[in-house]
Amino acid sequence: MPGIRMMMGALLAGSACLTAGCAQAQAQPVRSCGLVVDATSFSRNTDVPAKIKSGVPKFLDGCDRVAFNVISGSVGASDCRQAPMDLVAGPRDNPQGNPNKAAQISAQRRLAAVKTMNDLLACARAETATQTGSDVFGALVDIARQTSPLDSSARLLVISDMAQRTKELDLYKARIDTPASRLAIISRLQRDNRLPKLTGVHVTIIGFGIRVTSEVVRQQQIRDFWDLVFVKAGALPVTYL
Repeated sequence: MPGIRMMMGALLAGSACLTAGCAQAQAQPVRSCGLVVDATSFSRNTDVPAKIKSGVPKFLDGCDRVAFNVISGSVGASDCRQAPMDLVAGPRDNPQGNPNKAAQISAQRRLAAVKTMNDLLACARAETATQTGSDVFGALVDIARQTSPLDSSARLLVISDMAQRTKELDLYKARIDTPASRLAIISRLQRDNRLPKLTGVHVTIIGFGIRVTSEVVRQQQIRDFWDLVFVKAGALPVTYL
């Protein structure tokens, strides 16, 4: 009798699951990703297209959806924008659920994403109104909004020297030599809603510090500053490549 009761319970649970749409509840979360590329003086100091070619395809392997942004002198004033792109085949793309076709579509979309990032880079480099400065925070805040809500598998790739230089913050001149001074700047950015929300996000930076300063101490201070920024933004420890 106990065995029959357990079997009946399982059948009833299965029936209830079908009625309630448990299959939908068990769907895998979308793996959201963000891609930010620097179009400022960094793009003249280093071969950014080569970094995109070598770093972006591998990064996209773990992404179901990717959002784009470009660092310029003023991200808010830039016309170089692109809506987030789905990278996996949905039911409309592949109604028969053919795994080979799904893989082919995903590969094509990843190639399209790389091309899109290069196109956005070229667009931003051609703009005249956004040439002065480097609005890294603007790009990070915007990419966080585009990829929200983020799940626990979200990832962000930034190809940049991270040399923020705007009226609100110039890392070439700002006092960031102590933990207290770094925290004061970050607290001000947070009050001004200029701190990105990156809770649980895996962040990778390619090109950090390239030709920003020859002073080793200052270079470390800038890295300490960004490490604290990402901690306060809720991100996981940063990977520098």
